[in-house]
Amino acid sequence: MIIVLKRHASETDIATVSDLVCSLRYQPRLIRGVEQTVIACIGDELSNRSLEVLRNLPAVESVFPVQKKFKLVAREYHPADTVVNVGGVLLGGGHIPVIAGPCAIESYDQFRAAVQDLTRCGVRLLRAMPFKPRTSPYDFQGLKLDGVKIMRDIRSEFDVAMVSEVPGPAQIEILRDVCDMFQIGARNAQNYDLLEHIARAGKPVLLKRGMASTVEEWLTAAEYLVVNGCHQVVLCERGLRSFDKATRNLLDLGAVAVARQLSHLPVVVDPSHAAGTRSLVPALARAGLAAGADGLIVEAHPDPVNAYSDASQQLESSTFETFLKDLAPWIELARAQRARDAANL
Repeated sequence: MIIVLKRHASETDIATVSDLVCSLRYQPRLIRGVEQTVIACIGDELSNRSLEVLRNLPAVESVFPVQKKFKLVAREYHPADTVVNVGGVLLGGGHIPVIAGPCAIESYDQFRAAVQDLTRCGVRLLRAMPFKPRTSPYDFQGLKLDGVKIMRDIRSEFDVAMVSEVPGPAQIEILRDVCDMFQIGARNAQNYDLLEHIARAGKPVLLKRGMASTVEEWLTAAEYLVVNGCHQVVLCERGLRSFDKATRNLLDLGAVAVARQLSHLPVVVDPSHAAGTRSLVPALARAGLAAGADGLIVEAHPDPVNAYSDASQQLESSTFETFLKDLAPWIELARAQRARDAANL
């Protein structure tokens, strides 16, 4: 349920309504606007008493149900776009960054070369992956603790923020002091125990869509993060498993538009994992921005042909500036569209 209070409701009014919500066994979550306050009521609407009784309170303007399984990530709860801050890099609300870096950290020299190339052309949020969950146990799994040490050394030299995938609860503390954003990969998108642990860690989270997840399942996974205290969540569309092998995954641009319509959370697109081939990455990046993405996450490697993993889809980091220059007009168009969307709220 969502309770909309009348304009300029007092703090006493807000406290009175919140107390009544609690007495009906719901959890009140406040969002304060300039003139109005909205209270989202979280709870089991089948077993709890109806909040319809609150309609007659003097301070209440309206009460209406949210039928979706996700409540706190819904636009009904938070109409304006959420802006997520990752080590000083903003995502959402018209801020459209490009996150970039190699598929995995392979060595100090490899990662340093990539970071040097990417920061030179303005990238401030880096993929930094010491842990690489892979489908086959025989594929490269990352350098793990050695990769974390490399991250720490690179952070001391370059002024960058880093996003790292967390494959399980055991890696949360290991990565806490070296990365600025945790990533939940596609394989863990519905690992609810991990989502709850990550939510309590106090860092922004990049949540990739599961390779066979519906939009509702994707947003409900985000709800696990938000309801457990993590409000800085970014959704990532990385493509679905498909019958067609022309691309590695099927980039679902419709889901990008739907997610932005249903949710206030920023949505980024991963054209690298969708494409599977570096020649397709620029086109899919442009398509993602046109569909409403709030940013991109792109794989870039100093020597992609000899990369230990995902060699065919990684761009060359030394030429990444050209990729960014070609993308610049699309980013400006996307920013202008976000401004129009915000004005129409």
